[in-house]
Amino acid sequence: MTSKSPAANPPITPDPSQPGSPIRFAFLLEATLNLFTLPLITHPRPTLSLLLANPSHITPATILFARFFGGIVVFGLTSALLIGATNTRNGIESRRPTYVLLGLGEAALIPVLLAELGKGRGEAALSTGMAWGGVACLVPTALWRVYVLGFRPGLLGKYWEGGEKRVKGAKSE
Repeated sequence: MTSKSPAANPPITPDPSQPGSPIRFAFLLEATLNLFTLPLITHPRPTLSLLLANPSHITPATILFARFFGGIVVFGLTSALLIGATNTRNGIESRRPTYVLLGLGEAALIPVLLAELGKGRGEAALSTGMAWGGVACLVPTALWRVYVLGFRPGLLGKYWEGGEKRVKGAKSE
């Protein structure tokens, strides 16, 4: 058995017929929009006062978890999106797993937000407007990911390895 360094991979050429341009644009757009989560890290108390139904719910624990959430979005998910936006081997190969990861997150968050909407005024942590806003942001992106992953995987882009005209990133036929 031999080991292989990713740095030793042969160069690639993006397939001009499927360069992944729509997904690259979507990744850059989503990465940019994720930066709006930065105030959860830098100014959590005033940000939480806009999000929560009752400002008295802001505690040191909610501030800590808001910062954790903001850090995951800004530094984790945004980094994955920026890597996927590149037309490099790593970028093209990371697009599918990044979309699956983000889609799973949306699949978890949408029911949580819907459950918040089902709670009474005194029990809900989020304001009704914030819960509906979250659903309105997450559902279209989740549907887009299902469409791309399930019906249009070619949008993720493909590449030729080295001098070969063999297409990488395609589903086996």
